[in-house]
Amino acid sequence: MKIIKGLFFSLALLGLTSCSDDDDVEVEEFDTYSAQLSQLNDSGVSGTAAISINDNVLSVVVEAQGMEPNMAHPQHIHGLSDSSKNATCPPASADTDEDGIITIPEGAPFYGEVLLPLDDFPTADENGNISYERTFKLGENGNPTKEELANIEKRVIVLHGLNNDGSYVATIPVACGEFSIF
Repeated sequence: MKIIKGLFFSLALLGLTSCSDDDDVEVEEFDTYSAQLSQLNDSGVSGTAAISINDNVLSVVVEAQGMEPNMAHPQHIHGLSDSSKNATCPPASADTDEDGIITIPEGAPFYGEVLLPLDDFPTADENGNISYERTFKLGENGNPTKEELANIEKRVIVLHGLNNDGSYVATIPVACGEFSIF
C-alpha cells in the first residue's frame, strides 16, 4: 500500500495539470516505470520500486521487506555500458566460484555499472522494512543526465546488504528488479 501512496505522491508531483480557456485539459507528460524486487543470495528480500521522470526530475520510491534490521542498505540503478542492451537480474548460475554468494563482480555482467546511486541509503527498521522516497535533479550534483539514464526499461535496481557468516556485508546484492513501463 505504501508503494501506491508513494507512486501517487510522485504522480502528483510530476503530473501537474493545467486547464486552458477552451476547457481542454492539458496534461504534462512524464514517464513512470516499476520493478518487482526479487531476492538474490537467498536473502528473503522482496518489494517494489517505481521511478517517474519529468524533464530533468527523477523521483524514486522503494518499498522492501526482509532486509537486515537496523542496517543501512545501499541501492543503485544499474545499466549496461551498451545502452541498447537490457540489464537483467543475475541468475543463480552467476555464482561462478560456487561459494553460495553472487558478488558484485559476478552480478555486474548481468546488471552493469552503477548509473545512479540512490544516496541517503535507507536504514531498515527493526522488522527489516525500508521505505525510501527521493527526488533527483538529473544533470546536477553529479547525477547522470536524462540522456545518460535513457531507456529505463533497460535498467535494473539492485539493493545490497546481507549478514554473511555473522558479519554484515553492505556490498552483497540482496534484491534486484528489472524496470518496465508502468
